[in-house]
Amino acid sequence: MEAITPFSQEDLNEIFKISPSDSERVISRESSSLEFKESFGWASLPKYLKTSAAFANAKGGYIVFGIGNKPHRLGGLSGTHLKLFEDIDPEKMSSHFNEHFAPEIEWTIQEYELQGKVFGLLYIHEAKDKPVVCTKDAGKELKESDIYYRYRGRSERIKYPELRAILEAKRESEQRLWMQHFENIARIGVRDAGIFDLHTGSVTGSGGSFLIDESLLSQLSFIKEGEFSEVKGKPTLKLIGHVEPIAGSIVATSKKQFVKTKGIRTADIVLSALNQENVPEPLEYIKQICFESTAFLPVYYFIKKSGATQDKTVKALERVLSRSTTRGKLIERLKSGKTQELPIPNGSTFAATKKRKYSELLRSNKVSAGLAGKELNYCLQAIRGLAADEIKSNSKVIRELLKKWFNKHYASAGGQLADNLRRAICWVDEALNMGECE
Repeated sequence: MEAITPFSQEDLNEIFKISPSDSERVISRESSSLEFKESFGWASLPKYLKTSAAFANAKGGYIVFGIGNKPHRLGGLSGTHLKLFEDIDPEKMSSHFNEHFAPEIEWTIQEYELQGKVFGLLYIHEAKDKPVVCTKDAGKELKESDIYYRYRGRSERIKYPELRAILEAKRESEQRLWMQHFENIARIGVRDAGIFDLHTGSVTGSGGSFLIDESLLSQLSFIKEGEFSEVKGKPTLKLIGHVEPIAGSIVATSKKQFVKTKGIRTADIVLSALNQENVPEPLEYIKQICFESTAFLPVYYFIKKSGATQDKTVKALERVLSRSTTRGKLIERLKSGKTQELPIPNGSTFAATKKRKYSELLRSNKVSAGLAGKELNYCLQAIRGLAADEIKSNSKVIRELLKKWFNKHYASAGGQLADNLRRAICWVDEALNMGECE
């Protein structure tokens, strides 16, 4: 089973939800699980620690460095701020947490590149043992014995209702553990049961106590009740209960890894296909479509680059976890094999006449890149009216036109123009690549 990561593509998309009217701004809001910071610097460490403790005592959350506050502009980290973030020593950061809070705060770090800008992310996991309490003062932010909690975009001292809920949950959890222990003791028999301290190696019971040498603790093997060890001379303890093997040696803590990822969004998918770029992981571009607002984005170029077939691609998409309906629509689009080709009617209507006019201009490479409004809509529909061979013979010119129109108009385009742009791009993608992906 794959480990659950707080930095799945769906999570990142929710954090970096781009405004439809301003590509440099996110419409995501600070909340009980999200905090934005414009920059990163060690002088603000107490604030980061306070927010982290507040997240740990709530449901966990993200601190994102590189996004401005009101409006939430995508500034990214650069210069000294970026270097400071990239130079974070995980062991040193853990020391800061442990120096100021107990129990331990679990955290994960990530660097994310989007639209050519770099953002730092710190994810704080929900504490398994609450409440997390401040153990040392730090500036004006941290006070010894304080407990912090996250309240809809604010990190504050915990209020009575939330503290009571934490203490009640803790009491109930301890009661469940006690009941499990009592059930095990009852099964074994109170006179035969003992307590094995895994940390010290001491075993105590009604018959007295003894100490297992520390050097033997890592060598002990356990057998289930009713079974026996066949390895001569190997120390064995009888264990009542369920034991599962784990791979590797047991260590107290694992070293944090600094992971760097690159964001893929609609513009990356469209422009990479139109530019015919050799992207490093084509399948990731296909998967990302599942999280976008539309399934009508170029896909066959990336299938061809990945070396997969349409069937294998569909199977890969079926394993993608996404709440968006786009995933299902993309799978259906691939399964059906339908294209966005739209033959131009032979009638004498104004629209048909316009489309035929632009078809001829496209064939002769005489279309102006300055088209806009209704004229651009007619031209985009005319592209869908060209045969696959005509697209192939004029591929470079048509792709350049689509790239210019996408860059200039898509971010602010109304529904009709945006849809015509996407479908024209899809037809070009289908005409150029679909036959090589079967």
